[in-house]
Parts: sequence; C-alpha cells; structure tokens
Amino acid sequence: MKTPREILLKRHQAAGPDLDAIRKKTLAGLAEPPKRKWPGEAGFFSLRQLNLSLRWHLAGMSAIWLVVAFLNLNAGHSPGPLTAVPREQIPSAQIILASLRENRRELLLMILPPNPPDAGPQKLIRTQPRSQRRYESLSAGRV
Repeated sequence: MKTPREILLKRHQAAGPDLDAIRKKTLAGLAEPPKRKWPGEAGFFSLRQLNLSLRWHLAGMSAIWLVVAFLNLNAGHSPGPLTAVPREQIPSAQIILASLRENRRELLLMILPPNPPDAGPQKLIRTQPRSQRRYESLSAGRV
C-alpha cells in the first residue's frame, strides 16, 4: 500500500519543471538593481511636494509674524510726550513706608490663617514611655 505522500508526489511530479522555471525567474528579478524613480512616479518625494503639503501652515505662520512685526513697529512710539508728576503731588517717604507696611499687614492677614488666642501649640506625638503607650492611630483631626 502506498502512503499519501507517495501518491501526492506521483500526481504532481509533472509540475516540478514549471516550478523551477518560476523560481529562477523570480530570483533573477531580485538580482537587478532597483530603478530610479522620477518625479511623476509614486514613491518619489520632492521639495515641491513638501512645500505643497505645508502651504497652509506656512501661510498662517507668515500672517502671525506680520502681525507681530506691525505691533512692534507701533509699540516703540508713544502718541504724545510723557507727562511728569508734579513734585507737590508726590507723597513723602514716611507716608509711602506706612502704606507699604499696611499693605504687607493686610496681605499677611489674607495669606495666613488666624490663630485663636486660647489655642496652644498642638502636640502630634505623645510624650509617654513606650511601655505605657497604647496603640492608636493618629488622624489629622485628633490631638
């Protein structure tokens, strides 16, 4: 009795030379150097194509730079001469220092929380010997 392998080999034995020809043709095509692609062919990337793909971005950035340049040209020139404050209206150094101290005091009141006068310093760690300590978990609200 013949095995399935022997049956298949006998049936497809005639296809051997055709497969060898296809194999040789494929290997010969791989040995050739690749052809150079020209600008009209697919897969060729040129500087012109890069510029065309970025044209809207470049136009937007150019418009922004034009606005910035226009604003910088106008920023350097004031419409009229600067007016000086008369000496009579300038407060004395003592008044300026007093207003700065008051401003600082108000800022500290806004930034720091108020401390009630009856509240003493809070202890986070109990000062008991280790042998007398109870195992408790401290939370933020407990003292």
